[in-house]
Amino acid sequence: MKLPKLLGTVAVALSLISCDNCEDVNLGKLEFTNALISFLPAQPAPGKSYYITSESGRQQMNYAVPNTNAQVIIPAGKTNYSGKFDPNSCNEYYTAEEKVYTGQPQGESLISIRTTYRKDADSERYNTIPDKNAVGDVVEFAMGYNNIFPEPVPYGTGTINSFSAQRYFLFEEATTSTIDRITYMQEFLPTVTFNGVAHENVYHLYIKEPHTEAHEPRSDKYPLDFVEGIYIKEGIGLIRAYTYRGKQIDVTIQ
Repeated sequence: MKLPKLLGTVAVALSLISCDNCEDVNLGKLEFTNALISFLPAQPAPGKSYYITSESGRQQMNYAVPNTNAQVIIPAGKTNYSGKFDPNSCNEYYTAEEKVYTGQPQGESLISIRTTYRKDADSERYNTIPDKNAVGDVVEFAMGYNNIFPEPVPYGTGTINSFSAQRYFLFEEATTSTIDRITYMQEFLPTVTFNGVAHENVYHLYIKEPHTEAHEPRSDKYPLDFVEGIYIKEGIGLIRAYTYRGKQIDVTIQ
């Protein structure tokens, strides 16, 4: 047998051995603290509904909620529990749940809203979690703004007539202190008035340095717009959003 074939056979054998008797390890469930649950969309009182008002008009909106919470895997690392050759064959992970509320306006809308209540951990990369009970809850607001172009815009090797730009805002702590994160700011407003209606105890989250993502279309004639900031209130959730180019979006219960 030639040396390259021999090395290939040994490598295959070792890979098979490394997977033998090695099982992924569930380190436990990350339970909700419910500390921020009051910032999720509230159930309107009888006779009341959510309405979303933007440049596309006023539309009634419902929040769709799944019957069961989504189950999520939170990677924590890799460990060679089996004592075999390959330490990458055994995964450590936690499990968690997510509550997802999707705003569904009646008819076409320029705005999309998805509110997710989840643990403060990443499901797509490894997390350092010394104490699973110390992992807090976060509310993630995924805001989409659908750019409709009067004429086709170059995109990749072709053209497109519309593009929904997504921006994400994380509400991690209900505090009166200003929070300065890497990409966004959070500030507390004791009182604020929108369209003649006064609101108390409102949180303002906004992108510090608005920018266009690498995968998004660029057009000098029709520059892209996206949600730059949001206002949220306990007992309602999202009450207002605004875009980088000055569009206003209001969410009310009436």
